[in-house]
Amino acid sequence: MELKNYQKKVIADLQNYLHSLKQSANLAEAWKNYWQTKDIAVGNGGVPAYKDNIQGVPAVCMKVPTGGGKTFLACSAIKHIFGFMPAEKPKLVVWLVPSDPILEQTLKNLSNPDHPYKQALDRDFGGRVQVLNKAMLLNGQGFSADLVQHILTICVLSFDSLRINSGRRYDRKIYQENSNLADFAAFYKNDEVLLEGTPETALIQVLRHLRPVTIVDESHNATSALSVEMLNNIYPSFILELTATPKSNSNVVSYVDARELKKENMVKLPVIVY
Repeated sequence: MELKNYQKKVIADLQNYLHSLKQSANLAEAWKNYWQTKDIAVGNGGVPAYKDNIQGVPAVCMKVPTGGGKTFLACSAIKHIFGFMPAEKPKLVVWLVPSDPILEQTLKNLSNPDHPYKQALDRDFGGRVQVLNKAMLLNGQGFSADLVQHILTICVLSFDSLRINSGRRYDRKIYQENSNLADFAAFYKNDEVLLEGTPETALIQVLRHLRPVTIVDESHNATSALSVEMLNNIYPSFILELTATPKSNSNVVSYVDARELKKENMVKLPVIVY
């Protein structure tokens, strides 16, 4: 399955933003430089200024209408995001979804070798890809300090598995001591990364040490204070949001018009509902 023309444009926009980010570590400046390449001003009637929602973490949004292939775009984007990072960085992705049905569908499609999503990932990473759910992560099944150094590991989790009031976070297994993940504690010793008051073998601590690339599916559902806390707890290295209806605090890096989907026969218009 090949990218449609409008999808190629979205990936090109992401690549251009990553290039600007590589030229300047200042997120606001990189954002401004990116839009300058399009002869579009930032602020004062142009696109909104960059919003540093998760402090110091690059976070951008792909605005693509429903039916526009957001998941395929995200799969195609992962290679480019890691391409701008140091080669030795563990290739870990936390893929967040808003509901259990979407969780099951995403896990199924990303794991199926006959599905275009998995085929795109295998092509970009030489077949060295594994997709894990929460139970597999907690059990250390296919998840070890050695494996994450050598293969792309995608962890598919729901918002609710991480989004919780900080006063009750220890009710969740992700925040509890876990002997299955003890080997990670020996590998990663940066105490500044540790989440205060949380066992060092907890899954959340492992994720923080690995600084995952984080994909937020249907990101318009993740704008509350608890959602911001959820993302801060993961301590991501990069955030890519996917939605057809971005909220006002999203940094929209690329826009797709519904008419572009029609040109590619991705949607039939008009649709009349009685």
